[in-house]
Amino acid sequence: RFFWEADRRATLESRVDRLGTLTFHKKLGTYKDKTERIARLADWIAKDAFGADGQTAQYAAHAARLAKADLASDMVREFTELQGTMGGIYAQQSGLPEQVWKAIYFHYLPVGVEADAPPTRAQLGGAAVTWAAVSLADKLDSIAGLYAAGERFTGSRDPFGMRRQAHGVLRILLDLPELTGIDRPLTLKPLLEMAVEPFERFRGQPNAEMEPYGFWQERLKYLLEQRGFEAGHVRAVLTADGLAPLLARRKLEVLPEFASSPAFTQLATTFKRVKNIARELKGDPPIALDGLAALLREPVEAQLVAELQDRVPRAQAASARHDFRGALTELSSVGPTVDRFFVEVLVMAEDLTLRRARLSLMAHLRDVVLGIADVSELAPD
Repeated sequence: RFFWEADRRATLESRVDRLGTLTFHKKLGTYKDKTERIARLADWIAKDAFGADGQTAQYAAHAARLAKADLASDMVREFTELQGTMGGIYAQQSGLPEQVWKAIYFHYLPVGVEADAPPTRAQLGGAAVTWAAVSLADKLDSIAGLYAAGERFTGSRDPFGMRRQAHGVLRILLDLPELTGIDRPLTLKPLLEMAVEPFERFRGQPNAEMEPYGFWQERLKYLLEQRGFEAGHVRAVLTADGLAPLLARRKLEVLPEFASSPAFTQLATTFKRVKNIARELKGDPPIALDGLAALLREPVEAQLVAELQDRVPRAQAASARHDFRGALTELSSVGPTVDRFFVEVLVMAEDLTLRRARLSLMAHLRDVVLGIADVSELAPD
């Protein structure tokens, strides 16, 4: 009660300047510096990444500026586990709108990777979008800054909670429609590029890593496997999508339907050969698919070209509208023809023009399949 009454004599706004006396990290400045960074980033995420209106973006920026203010309160100095929670309560008590106070209250969450880990959509209410923007901004800023400053975790030692914060970012992006109602398959790359901008001064310094994509891919792999998806399926979609959590999840939700079908298994097995032999182009651009018909002589080659011309646009259109069941159905249908191609055709022909045409055909097939999933990861051992 003493701390409660003492803290309420001052507003959260009045505590922001005191954050300038609290060090976030010796190379990254104070918590006031951090709140200024995450306010800019939360505003950008709300407007540009989420497509929210200007009022929502303002709420997100306002909440981000106040998100760490309770670190300067007596209550949180005494009970550190209440950081964020007390900030949200004090913001509510001072009459700030739900979009602001709930974003502060929940901004340290989520800490679990489970689909039902708090906060829930019901808990967030009208603050779901502002919370997601602030939570993402805070965690992305921390990880981008710490990596740029040369910090790393090792084994069980992770003093800054980098893995936990990464799981929070990925969980928000993975469950974005359920948490916020925003159905956008956001990729991490633009978010990371924006988060790293304030730390450009570290670029080129020893141990500085500006876009640690390997770290993020490993964390996303872990999260998806924790959700119960098979490891081989996870490798297949991560090869294709890189760092697009929601797209990866939606592909994984339909992939088991195809993984055991004979046609898909046939394509998966044959696709290993497709990838390996397409490398023989050695960086040369493939001949356009429309130009291959005049160069290829065997009936099965003509059939494969025709199937690719017919099915590739349909598979790509289905993938573009996130109908991965439709895209995988189109790809599965090509499997028998690809198998016949390898039985009847010698790709590495002595005629160099013919060889390049056949390699180009393999490269086109490789590229369209990899754009959806690396199905070779599903081939039987």
